[in-house]
Amino acid sequence: MNEDQIAVLIPIVAIVFGVSAGMLGTWLSYRRKQQVLEQFHKERMAALDRGLPLPDVPGNLLGDNDVPTPARVLRNGVMLTLIGVVLYFALAQVANSDVALFGLIPAAIGVANLLYAWMLARRDKTDAAPPDSR
Repeated sequence: MNEDQIAVLIPIVAIVFGVSAGMLGTWLSYRRKQQVLEQFHKERMAALDRGLPLPDVPGNLLGDNDVPTPARVLRNGVMLTLIGVVLYFALAQVANSDVALFGLIPAAIGVANLLYAWMLARRDKTDAAPPDSR
């Protein structure tokens, strides 16, 4: 193989592996949910056979806990902010400053996530505070 053929194959292989990784992740998630449902069904059937009360259905049986937590949002905010800043300086070194401004897009999203994490933490504090007794 010459260099031109290898240069053409690199993006093709990257795309194929990227799509394959996404498909594998989707399939593994499906299998995990299927196994959890099967186990829950077996527990319910065993309880019915023995005459025991049926176990309650957990709220997050089928999906992940999609409720945003301040820690998760804070982590994402810090990560995106730092990626945006590094991308800005890297693009400023490689290209001109007009192109480097595109690095500020993930930084702005990261700052928005940091503000959202602050708002979530503040809301959780006010929800956890005992009501004033008057």
